[in-house]
Amino acid sequence: MNASELKTGETAIIRFVKEGKYGQRLQEMGFMPGNRIQLVGVGPFGSPLAFKVGFLHAALRIEEAGFIELELAEDSK
Repeated sequence: MNASELKTGETAIIRFVKEGKYGQRLQEMGFMPGNRIQLVGVGPFGSPLAFKVGFLHAALRIEEAGFIELELAEDSK
């Protein structure tokens, strides 16, 4: 699954960030494999998506979030 498929409140572990248009920038922002990620909110028309990764809060477009591959955390909602 990728980050654009998370439901509000769900927590997951980042498996990898795809190469391409946004991959490098996402990794520089802290979206690194092994980090926990949580979807904390969704914009009024479904985008942007607000994520928490460590101490970082970031809003990403659905297209950008699709570059982040995840596995659900066991303690996820």
